Order: sequence, then structure tokens, then C-alpha cells
Amino acid sequence: MSLYNIAVIGTGYIGHEHIKAIAAHPKAQLHTICSTPRSQAIAQEWMTTFGANQITTTYQDVIDNESIDIIYLCTPNSQHVDQAVAALQAGKHILVEKPLAVTVAECQKIVDAARNTGNKVMVGHGARFSKLFETIHHLVHTDTLGDACFVEGDYIHDLKPFLPLPGHDWWMDAENEGQLPIIGGACHPLDLMRWIAGEIIEVSAYGINKNIPNAPWYDTVITNLKFASGAIGKCLVSCGAEIPYNLNFSYHGTKGSVAQNKLFIGGIPHVQDFYELPIDIISEDHTCPQVIDHFITCIENDQTPRINAVDGARSVAVCAAIIQSIETGKPAPVFLDF
Repeated sequence: MSLYNIAVIGTGYIGHEHIKAIAAHPKAQLHTICSTPRSQAIAQEWMTTFGANQITTTYQDVIDNESIDIIYLCTPNSQHVDQAVAALQAGKHILVEKPLAVTVAECQKIVDAARNTGNKVMVGHGARFSKLFETIHHLVHTDTLGDACFVEGDYIHDLKPFLPLPGHDWWMDAENEGQLPIIGGACHPLDLMRWIAGEIIEVSAYGINKNIPNAPWYDTVITNLKFASGAIGKCLVSCGAEIPYNLNFSYHGTKGSVAQNKLFIGGIPHVQDFYELPIDIISEDHTCPQVIDHFITCIENDQTPRINAVDGARSVAVCAAIIQSIETGKPAPVFLDF
């Protein structure tokens, strides 16, 4: 059995979750942890705990190492484009934590590099591997719920406690990182909507800055969505409201509806209320073990990952259209032609 040598770039929260999954996978070897100089002590601790071969603070060391097969980019969003292109050109497969990049133009560069090199790209939209959302996807794509008429998703996550923490300063760098609650928050439900209900082709949005007034971005955003199928939808993002974390999803179709783990199928005599699906709703369900297992399977069998570069780019494109709509006060089309 072949072992895939993996390097993880970044020692933040999601980097730690991926490292745990890599260390536990029978076909993976945690080869390198690449950190900033500020986080070198954390990388050293994780090397000891999880059995990495080495640590470094220089990304070029990872690129130049011919032993490394896969690179995980768990870095600030604005760094993804240069790091991803360099890794692909060096012959590596890459997993890019969501979002793929900050802008449509940056996404295009990664898509082009993936096509030109033939190496695999997977984007870390881990919600697609949640048991709940896989079940909803199955219900929709087996026509149990019929054609969509209305789809909605919410991403509600109070960022106030996280902003002062070390390593989160880039969250407030709107010049380079863009509208973080949209690019890094709305991308969760928007990607699920695209996967389950099809492409979003137009948006109309409002944004306000109410809960975190010193933030350089909209902390609350509401968006109307138009799907290629003719369905309509809604996406709510709040990154400052005093409310527990929520990633909500509802699909209302011509044969039935599902709202989180509540299911209703029309036409069944005497049934006038939702069934409850026997699936737990897990707050912040990081599915890193399922992600690595899927990605290695795709590499071994030369299959397209569930969230490839084009998929990741199209989810960013919806976010970009939302920002355009807020800033222009008009509906905005979504660029899909990657």
C-alpha cells in the first residue's frame, strides 16, 4: 500500500483539524508542517504529537521537496492563489481550504494551473461531507423532493471573540482579504446550495455593519438568489449577532421539503407534519477525515474530487456577485464560465 506524503501549510484551527485527520489515515503520512516564524513553537509541538517528519517556516522548502505528494493550504485566503499555482506547477496535488481564493481572477489562475498540469485540486468545503447535507443531496437527486421552488441557507457565526486572538489579524485586512463574512462565511451555504439545487446565476443583496462597527466589512448580509433551474432562494450571513453558531439549510420542492433534519413528503395520507430524520445536527461539523479519504481515493483512481477547482471558483463567483450587488445597489450576474 502506497503512503501519500502530505505537507500542511498553516497552523491555525482548521490546519490542526486536518493534521489530526492526516495522522490517523492509513494511507497518509504527515510529512511536513509549514508555519510562520511566530507559530514555529506550535508546529514543533504538533510534529512531536502527530509524528511529522519535519517542520519549516519556508513554503519554498515544501515546493522543492520531491518526496511530498499532496499540499494542504490552510493559509490566509489571499495567499491561496500564489501558493496553489506554485504547488501545481511543482507537480503536487493540493487541497485548498475554502474559499479557493478571494477574487474571480485569482480563482481563474488556479483553475488554469490545474488544467495545464493535470494535478488534482480539491477545495475544503467540508459541509458537503456532513451526514445531514449528504442526506439532503440524496433526497434531491433521487427526485424524492421534486424540483426546487425555494432554497435557503444561513451562516451565523459570531466572530467577535475570535478577532483579538493571535493569528487572526488578517481577518481585518479587507484590502487583501476582501469581505471576510461573505468570502469566508457565505461560501458555506452558497456552496451547499449549488451542490444540492444547481447553479446560482444572479443575486441581489444588502449588507450592513452593525454588530462589529470597527470591522472593515459588512457583518450582516441578506441575499436573494436566482437559480439556473428557475428556483429562487435566500442566504443570510451574520458574523456579529449574539446567537450560537448556525449553518442552516432548507429545500422546498414540488414533492416535498426538508429543513435541516425535518422532512415532509407530500401525498402521504394523514401525514400533516414533518418527520425527523435520525441524523444529529453537529455544530461546526469538521469532516476532515472524510475529506482526506475522498481526496486520496480520487488521486488513486484518477477521479474528479467532489469539490474541484471549477466548483470552488463558482462558489467564490457567487460571493463576488453579492459584493458587487451590495456596492452597486443593483442585481448582479454570477460569472460561471471558468
